Amino acid sequence: MSRRLVPHTSTDPLTNVGGEQVDEAVRFLVSERVVITTQLDPFLPLRALATYAGLSVRTLRQYLDLPPDQALPCYRVGGKILVRRSQFDAWMTQYQSRGRPALARALRDFGLDTGGA
Repeated sequence: MSRRLVPHTSTDPLTNVGGEQVDEAVRFLVSERVVITTQLDPFLPLRALATYAGLSVRTLRQYLDLPPDQALPCYRVGGKILVRRSQFDAWMTQYQSRGRPALARALRDFGLDTGGA
């Protein structure tokens, strides 16, 4: 990070901010750029995805082997399997559930639609 000294003048806006005196150490720090080190939508290997999702790698591999219309979308590069986090999040929404599954199933079997999973 590069730093630039701010000249001390009476018109310097950093000298008095909101009626309070600014600390001298803060007054001389000026950032010229911001570097974001976290990718917002990374490609995750299965082990990292398992940690993110709270699932085992074995379970994720089973989801990869489902029929194409239900399978977890992935990228196969060489021998490596990668999953984009946003695609995993979108795919995971099909498993959203509300209430107790047994009660929802009983209501559905009885002919009442609960509107949920």
